[in-house]
Amino acid sequence: MSPKFIAAIVVVAILGFIGLQSVYTVHQTQQAIVLQFGQTKQVSQEPGLYFKVPLIQNVVFLDNRLLLLDQAPEEIVALDQERLIVDAFARFQITNPLNFYVTVNNEANARQRLSRFLNSNMRRVLGSVVSTEIVSGDRNALMELIEEGVNREVESAGLGIAIR
Repeated sequence: MSPKFIAAIVVVAILGFIGLQSVYTVHQTQQAIVLQFGQTKQVSQEPGLYFKVPLIQNVVFLDNRLLLLDQAPEEIVALDQERLIVDAFARFQITNPLNFYVTVNNEANARQRLSRFLNSNMRRVLGSVVSTEIVSGDRNALMELIEEGVNREVESAGLGIAIR
């Protein structure tokens, strides 16, 4: 093999590598943030094929689906001093990927913050009513109050998440 042929193969390989590094795909279950030296350059929320500068920009993918936060059972004291074991869960979705990435960076941190918000609102709402209201048909109204409180706290913290 001649040196020109080997050089041509190396050049084609390098160009192929650079070409593959400049393209990324956002699936319909994902959102993407393009970062260049830690600075946000682009947010892609729609599925499709996108381009970036190879070796300088990197892509962070975030989930676009409803995510589950399942809390461990908690003991809560109702207004009538009855102790109740409450098992709670919440569904959340990343609505603003840039705020999400800046404030919590990943799903594990988001789950931790949401868990605190859910726990405090659950204690506040369920601690203000008697135990018979909690186990009766008024439970849906209490769950809505908890959801509204968590959404207010999430919005004021600027997490880029919505409880669904």
